[in-house]
Amino acid sequence: MSVTGSAKSALRITISGTPGTGKTTTAKLVSEILNLELISLTDAVRENELYTSYDEERKSFIVSPQKVRSYFSRKKGYVLEGVVAYMAPSDFAVVLRTDPKVLRKRLEEKGYSKEKIEENVEAEKLDVVLVSAVSENENVIQIDTTHRTPEETARIIVEAVTQGKRVFENVCWLEE
Repeated sequence: MSVTGSAKSALRITISGTPGTGKTTTAKLVSEILNLELISLTDAVRENELYTSYDEERKSFIVSPQKVRSYFSRKKGYVLEGVVAYMAPSDFAVVLRTDPKVLRKRLEEKGYSKEKIEENVEAEKLDVVLVSAVSENENVIQIDTTHRTPEETARIIVEAVTQGKRVFENVCWLEE
C-alpha cells in the first residue's frame, strides 16, 4: 500500500514503543514531513476521558481500548504517539524498539525510578508493545532506533508509508 496526494491527508499513523524509544521526537518529525496533525495519546486520554480509572501507584490513567478506538475512528489524518497508540485505528502502526542497555541509560537520564526502569526494560526485552500492536493491526512497522537519530527513523517511516515499503526489522533482546 503506498500513499500519495489527497490520500496522505487522511493517513493515520500510530507510533508506539516502550518509554525512551524515541516516539515523541520521531512522531513530531513524521507529522511535520507529512503535514499531519500530531496527537499525544497521553493528552488525548486525559482531555477526552479515554480511560477507565487512574492508577495511583503508577501515576497514570488506565487507557480504555474501546474508548480510544471509538474516539479515533472519527478522526482522519494524524500521527498519534504513545506507548499504547497502537490501540487506535491506523493505516500504519509503527513500533519503535531500543536495545535494553541503551534504553536503561535513557530512562535513567529522564529521571525514571529504578522500579519503572526495570519494568520498562523488561517490557522491551519481552516485546510487550510489539506483540500487542501485531495482534491489533495489519500494517506493522518495526524499527530499531538504538543507533539511529530521530531524523533517520522518521525518514524510514515516511518512505514506508508513502512508497509502500515493508519495514519490519529483526529485533531480539532476550539474549541481553
